[in-house]
Amino acid sequence: MNLIKTPHLFIGAIALLFFIVSESSTFWYDLDKAKKDLKQSNRFVIENLTQDQKDSVNILANSLAVDAVVHEGYKKNDPQIIKQHILPVWNKVTKDKLIHEIHFFKPPATSFVNFSNFKSIGRDISDVRTDIEWVTSSFKPSSHAMMCKSYAGYRATYPVIDAKGEILGGISLGKKIDWIPETLKERSGNHAFLVYLRDSTSSLTNQYYTDFIKDKELIGDYILAEQTVKIPSKLITSIDFLRPAQNINLNGKDYFMTSFLIKDFNDAPMAYIFTLNDLQSFYNSFIWRLIKDFIIIVITALLIWYITRRKTQGILKQVSDIEAIAHGIGTRDFTLLKQQPKEIVGTLDQEEVLATLKSDVVDMGLVIEKNYTKLEQELTQKLYVDELTGLPNRNALMKDMEDFKSAPLAILNVRSFKKVNDAFGLNVGNFILGEVGKQLKRFPQKHKSQFYRMGADEFALLIKDAIVSMENVKSFINDIIDAIDKETFYCHNHEVDIPVSLYAGLCFDSQSRLEKADMALMQAKYENLPCSVYSESEDMKKQHENNMAITHKIKHALKNNHIMVYYQPIVDTKARVLKYESLVRMLDVNTVLSPDQFLPISRKTKYYTQITKSVIAQSFERFENRSEAFSINLSADDILNEEIVSFIMDRVEKIKDSSRVVFEIVETENIYSSKKIQAFIAAVKNAGAKIAIDDFGTGYSNFSYLMELEPDYLKIDGSLIRNLHEDNNAKTIVQTIVTFANQLNIKTVAEYVHSSKIFEICIEMGINEFQGFYFSEPKPLD
Repeated sequence: MNLIKTPHLFIGAIALLFFIVSESSTFWYDLDKAKKDLKQSNRFVIENLTQDQKDSVNILANSLAVDAVVHEGYKKNDPQIIKQHILPVWNKVTKDKLIHEIHFFKPPATSFVNFSNFKSIGRDISDVRTDIEWVTSSFKPSSHAMMCKSYAGYRATYPVIDAKGEILGGISLGKKIDWIPETLKERSGNHAFLVYLRDSTSSLTNQYYTDFIKDKELIGDYILAEQTVKIPSKLITSIDFLRPAQNINLNGKDYFMTSFLIKDFNDAPMAYIFTLNDLQSFYNSFIWRLIKDFIIIVITALLIWYITRRKTQGILKQVSDIEAIAHGIGTRDFTLLKQQPKEIVGTLDQEEVLATLKSDVVDMGLVIEKNYTKLEQELTQKLYVDELTGLPNRNALMKDMEDFKSAPLAILNVRSFKKVNDAFGLNVGNFILGEVGKQLKRFPQKHKSQFYRMGADEFALLIKDAIVSMENVKSFINDIIDAIDKETFYCHNHEVDIPVSLYAGLCFDSQSRLEKADMALMQAKYENLPCSVYSESEDMKKQHENNMAITHKIKHALKNNHIMVYYQPIVDTKARVLKYESLVRMLDVNTVLSPDQFLPISRKTKYYTQITKSVIAQSFERFENRSEAFSINLSADDILNEEIVSFIMDRVEKIKDSSRVVFEIVETENIYSSKKIQAFIAAVKNAGAKIAIDDFGTGYSNFSYLMELEPDYLKIDGSLIRNLHEDNNAKTIVQTIVTFANQLNIKTVAEYVHSSKIFEICIEMGINEFQGFYFSEPKPLD
């Protein structure tokens, strides 16, 4: 057989040309991507740095603006009161270089106490501080960058408002922004420098302007401030400040430079932060990769040249070996893959060998295809079919909803299914769900309907006939509910007959069908209806929008550490503080929200667990080095959450004195019937902490079960305490609780003590501890 002579030089030239084109395009693509990544990384670091600074200045400004001693100084028009009170804070923050200015002023813009210059009392500063006039006139705080006196910085200016809502004055805190280049260098390893626009200093007087530029370099229309590498003047004049990214050469090295604009209080450009990224490492990496690729191509070319130079018989031998291996794979004989192939064919014609190879490869492909098809069917079964009921699952529903975008959707729920699980166990519960699934599959199909199991005790129904009327769909669903209601499911293993009832939520909208069907389902549950249809009523829409707004505020509060803890003291018979109860609050801009404004909504989101953990963490940290005890409220749901329980036990084990920790558990039926809750109570008591039963005396009070739990405290429900002076029935109930608690050596705590008369009555009845507005309302603990 004749060999075809290969034009080696031509192939080599084509390969080289392809290599050059490929590597060139890769270089420019990778370089562009590297620059974009660097720009995004620098922006992320700077935004985080500046946001942290703004947050710290705002938090301190807000706390000083509501400080009682500050208010006293304003009301008495005595700056010395404020000076003596704030001076330790000023010394601390300036020593740590956290704050460069604390300035109290009186409306509209008169200096009251300036810790940078105590001699400035009474000066009009409106010419350089437009933000102060705005804050004292609008009663709103301002957070901004600003050029002021001898420095430029991030400022927080807050009004000081008394309890009547009247303006007393204001406070302004500031920190220089000159620290950013050095901090950026520490965080990212990249050089940076800061440039002010000369126009941004136009509001400064000559004296202030001289002070401002004394440690900086004036270059035309720009002022070069802090830098982590020596920046020549000619570089500043060559920069295009309107371009966010550009290449520059500094000291003989090429850099990729990105710029970030800082605006002042009037939203005017004030300064730029420039970052310098050395691209040398990228170039080195690319060169090494280029060399490696070139070596691989050369070796490959040599191998190709060597192979094409071999004799025809050698090629036939390799082909015959491949044929033997392929045949072995097709017959599941893999021995040839594990050893060096031997001579399998003799003197066969090349075309015969290749034809045999093709045939065997096709046969092998058919075998693989058969196995793949079987595997795909098994995966599809698992992905789209519910294993317990055999119905299509949630994934199948989501897929069908994409295909039938206007199909009405109903969600069906097994009423009170949790009680079945609690009473008879998960096995019986699963049996019931399986039987319901069978009943739904056997139900006559109408309107091209399809049932699905969503998970847990929830099913779904998609009406694929989009033109069917609402009344017909409701009638169909009611027929389903009636049919299930008439069935009694007999569980052979447990010999029990269990009735099952369904209720449904129905949605005919094409947008957000699942969410709206779920809202209708909740309405059916609360109103005890068999089926409820979602309607876009104004009230429901407003409620939905409000819930979304509250959820957004919760997310923002968690992200910015605005979940706060207030503390209400618990006192003894002589009104001495024994411990504090931790009570959650949330900061929304300048408003502190009470729990009833956000906690119920949070329970329906993933954020509730984060809020609970934040309250626990803040409480343990606050009382780590204090002598008082403290208590934290827990619900049954909290204790059934393994993540929260693990978090609690970790804190209890680490605190120096766990006997100062009290967990207040709201009295519900669950705390007496749930083994997990009983196990939690035993665990924390074993670790040294104490247990209080909260809101005791109404609803679920059960004295016999209480003896098993052995709590340390009973907190008598406030609805009984607040009317002791005029409600004899309440007094009788409270006296019974106190007597019973004394017999079991359990201390009692009276909640909602609002007057001296109630306090005296509680003492006479033998109550041990007291809590209420008569002693103090909940507030931050200094």
